[in-house]
Amino acid sequence: MSTVWPWSDRRQPARSGSAVRLWLCAVNLALVAIGLYLVAAGARRAIWVVVLVPVAFAPFAYARLRLHRSLCRALPNHPALIALLAVLGAGLDATMVGQLINARAAEAGSWLNGPVIGWAGPVWFSGHALLLLGYGLLGLGRALRRVLRLVWQRPRPITDAGVRSDELVVGRREFLQQAGMLGAAAPFAISLSGVPLSYAFRVDEHEIELPHWPQALDGLRVAHLSDIHVGGGMDRERLRRVVALTNGARPDLVVHTGDFLTHRRGDFDAPLYESLAAITAPYGQWACLGNHDFDDPTRLERKLHDAGVILLRDRVAAVAVDGHPLEIAGLDFLFERFALGDAYRRIVAGWPARRVARLLLNHDPRAFAALPDGCADLVLSGHTHGGHIGIQLGSGHAITVVGLAGIPDQGIFRRPGMRLFVTRCVGFYGYPMRVGIPPEIALLTLRAPSPRQGSARI
Repeated sequence: MSTVWPWSDRRQPARSGSAVRLWLCAVNLALVAIGLYLVAAGARRAIWVVVLVPVAFAPFAYARLRLHRSLCRALPNHPALIALLAVLGAGLDATMVGQLINARAAEAGSWLNGPVIGWAGPVWFSGHALLLLGYGLLGLGRALRRVLRLVWQRPRPITDAGVRSDELVVGRREFLQQAGMLGAAAPFAISLSGVPLSYAFRVDEHEIELPHWPQALDGLRVAHLSDIHVGGGMDRERLRRVVALTNGARPDLVVHTGDFLTHRRGDFDAPLYESLAAITAPYGQWACLGNHDFDDPTRLERKLHDAGVILLRDRVAAVAVDGHPLEIAGLDFLFERFALGDAYRRIVAGWPARRVARLLLNHDPRAFAALPDGCADLVLSGHTHGGHIGIQLGSGHAITVVGLAGIPDQGIFRRPGMRLFVTRCVGFYGYPMRVGIPPEIALLTLRAPSPRQGSARI
């Protein structure tokens, strides 16, 4: 009499799929409950945990369940392996959720933020995000194929034996199942490759000709840093590398366009101020606030000031460059998404009348279209991290998901009399989603318009 082990049951993969579905439902419900509890307890920004469920974790759960079912179909004779993968997946789910809930803790306060396990949740989530994108493209392709079949109504070929050819594809189906396993692994390999890419810091130089830039300031060198996101993976050692590269570029002045922080508690941000204090530029460092900098902006402003960084909160400052006047303005990030034009007009109306060259620091590049005409010669922004996912075609040029959505992702954008430069940024927030898009310390050389016969400049 042979022994039948529980994990040798051929029905186990189907049961495993049901168990994974119930587990994922429980995870999403638990996240909602935790978020609501934190909101009731008065925790700041706790509502974002609740919002993340429909926005991020429900799609994650869909991709996760679909991948598990694909593995069950591809490995029908290996129920023990399927069960092992289900348990391993649940462990990674728990790690990812633990890192999310613990995201605001001080860096040294949790083993979940350690040098090895700290990447488990990020790679697990971003791999499924890429997988979800692949499923979406696959579904779109299938829908298009059905439409084409309806249009052409082409009959399927018949073999000599009178048997439809699609009835003879058992071997082909098995091959595709095995290939599907390799395809399912690809997003996680791509996500893992984003870890070293996220810290491949480099200086990229850009020349920007501005329509009304004065000849006296022609050649001004501006180092543009954004979205440092100190904490987690952006530690003291990596910040020192950023400082060394910035100083090596020998800028005249340095600008920061927000998102210095990562919403953690404690003194996790101490390496940031140590590093900023080591940056040298003849005409100083200037900054505005990003959307991740509002936990305690008063404290942040004080710490930045002590590090030699002047924070501009909806105001304009004047600086003399070799005796020539220059204005640097900064806007706080606006969380409202409607009537931005009215909000910016009210702020700019309170500034002194503009008579000299002006740089404007504004974290979100989407605001460029809403800014008042002529409020600056050059607007500097970050926020998009260069587009996150895409193909870098050169300095300031890429094909990215963000860019295809119509959002300024990186490089130079134009309005009559104004320009916008969007940097690819230094760091990232949360999960490493730099796939194909490296970080950047942008060195901008600002140029006055050169006379070109018959040319039209806007």
